[in-house]
This record gives sequence, C-alpha cells and structure tokens, in this order.
Amino acid sequence: MRPYPMLTALLFVGLLAGCASDRGTSCCPSGSPSLRIVNAFTGSVSVLIDGQVAIPALAAGAIDSASPPIGSHTLEVRPAGSGSSASRTIITTPALSTIAAVRAAGGGVATAVLDDTNSIVPPGATKVRVLHLAPTAGTLQVYRTQPDYAQPVAWQFPFTYQATFDALSAPFFQSTVGTWEVRIWQTPADASGWSGAPVRVVIPLASGEKRTIVILDQAGGGVRVEMF
Repeated sequence: MRPYPMLTALLFVGLLAGCASDRGTSCCPSGSPSLRIVNAFTGSVSVLIDGQVAIPALAAGAIDSASPPIGSHTLEVRPAGSGSSASRTIITTPALSTIAAVRAAGGGVATAVLDDTNSIVPPGATKVRVLHLAPTAGTLQVYRTQPDYAQPVAWQFPFTYQATFDALSAPFFQSTVGTWEVRIWQTPADASGWSGAPVRVVIPLASGEKRTIVILDQAGGGVRVEMF
C-alpha cells in the first residue's frame, strides 16, 4: 500500500452533530423537509434540484444540505470541469434524507442513497455501521469495541471504498446498551494499530439507538469522519 498523509486527529461523539455541515448551514430546520448531500466523489460537485443549482461547488469530502418542498424532485450531481453528470428522482418528506455523490466503477460520478429505513433496533440493544466513502484513501483498517465485547475486532476485511452499494445491505452490528468505540488507521493491517490510531470515535448509545459513521476524504490528505 502506498503511504498516505496522516489521518485526522481524535474525534469524540460529543463533538459530532448528526446534522453538521462543513459549509456552516443548518441542515435540519424545524418543520421543513431537508436533503443532506455527502460528496464522496474525487472532486467538487454542484448539486441541482429540478434544474436549479441548490449547492454550488461542494468540495470533495464535504457535506451540505438543501430544503426542497415535500414531493418528487430530480436531483442532479455535476462534477466541476466535466460534461458528465448523474441524476435520480428523489421523494422528499419532513424526515432528513441523505444522498452521496460517489465515484462510479468507470471513474465518473454516480449517486447513492445512504438512508437506513430497514434496520430496527430492539429494546435493550444498540447498532452501529461504518461506510468507507473516502475514494482516495485506499484500504483502511477499521476496528471496533462494543458494549458487550471489549476486544478490538475488524469491522470488515478488506475495507475499501464503497463506490456502489445498497445502503440497506451495508452491515449494522448490534450490541447491548453502552459505549462503542471505532478507530481508523492505514497500517499495520491488524489490531496492533489500535493504540496509535489517529482517528477515534467514541459513541455512547441508549436503548434503541443506532448511528452511521461515514469516512470521508480530508482536505489536504488523510480521512475524517462524520456521524449520522
């Protein structure tokens, strides 16, 4: 594996807002439908809704939001400096929806729905999933501990960029109530990197709660995480 710049520094769940935006906008206005856009492509993209620019020049690895009216809309993602684009029909509701601009297998842009609508968390349980959406980061080492198991274990192996996937099939892991911890590094490719991992996310969860951790490219190199 070729070396990459150092990953981002320690992150705690208390500092991560589920509706955070790198552009400083409020993604979740009370009573309004909201659409969150995650740029997991290799360059900046513009986001159009029904042919109108809603988010211009969203940087790679950044997140922003828009609030189209409730109903059916055409969402289009256009990479900067490219004649190609990707579009899809979306249905907005008062709930927050999340769409990612991703790198397709052929190198162009595509879109992926990140919403999880099918993972029920039983009473007394908690769930977490991790999505690798950092296209320039290569294979990452992602390990976790969970409330009922304190030994660091790999999330999956190998853990490479998820260019196309069905968000409903991206695996959630289930545990009891308590605190999860996820750590991310590049080498070594085993649990011996746990103690020195530059990215650490601590996630205390109550009964019935779940979280999604999204790994994104960091401006200047490495990766960072957001949590929904």
